[in-house]
Amino acid sequence: MPSPLVSVALCTCNGEAYIEAQLASVLAQTHRELELVVVDDASNDRTVEIVEEAARRDHRIQLHRNSRRLGVNANFERAFSLCRGDFIAPCDQDDVWSAKKLESLLAAIGDADLAYGDSAVVDSTGRPTGNTLGGQRRMVRGRGNVALAFENSVSGHAALFRNTLLPQALPFPEGVWYDGWLAFAASQRAGVVYVDEVMVDFRRHADAQTRIGHAPRGGAPDRHQRRAREAQQWLSTCAAALDAAAARPWPCREAAGALSSALANTTSGRRATPLWRALWRYREMLYGNQGPTLLLAMRLGGRILSRIRRARSQT
Repeated sequence: MPSPLVSVALCTCNGEAYIEAQLASVLAQTHRELELVVVDDASNDRTVEIVEEAARRDHRIQLHRNSRRLGVNANFERAFSLCRGDFIAPCDQDDVWSAKKLESLLAAIGDADLAYGDSAVVDSTGRPTGNTLGGQRRMVRGRGNVALAFENSVSGHAALFRNTLLPQALPFPEGVWYDGWLAFAASQRAGVVYVDEVMVDFRRHADAQTRIGHAPRGGAPDRHQRRAREAQQWLSTCAAALDAAAARPWPCREAAGALSSALANTTSGRRATPLWRALWRYREMLYGNQGPTLLLAMRLGGRILSRIRRARSQT
């Protein structure tokens, strides 16, 4: 059978410090049938110049430039719309891929809609920290995982998904990260596959878009305020994902709506009983076949209540 075309969707914005290493790692993939779709989000440094130089050496690179800054989700949405491949691999500008990343994910995806691997956390210089994302969280797989609204483990930089998933996932809802939403959408269709293999050097530096993999910073008062803000942001993201899922014709529509309502009631200071009831009722839809669903649902309830208390401590 012919080798499938993989579209690597690389979104850039002022990434001159690390973009050359990432370009080299993508172009060195053992899976050779790829196109590299670069969409630059109005950079004002040398990022575009570096990509243009690379494109003169390798015809697989396509460069597109935004006339105004779109932001992460909208920029990836545009990049995905420009991809021609049967499979799409999101790509950040500051990481480094292992040479067999695409080959391994293609071999693993089977009939699923999305496959992803683990990532090694490295510092700004590329030096290993000794941590992996898989060592810090429960890595989700399978189908019907409504819990992805609360505890996404799928990072876009480590993922590969079918182009046919996009009609179900787009447009990306406000208030959620694009990669978590793609995983949520995939779990409601043909499912998610996890490959327990490090495939990316996930670079953590001061200008990174998210705090995933970062060590805590600041003294005790600052840390307390930061944790309260992060808890509030987490609750807002969960609510946005549930509301968006409830508005889509997905199998989890009823469960997402009920969980959203229960979360809103508990967050507003009312009794937590409706939340516990919703978690118990929809425990199978929350975790699919991912082990002891009741225990996992109860743990999730405890985590939600802990975040609510933490968020309230800021007010």
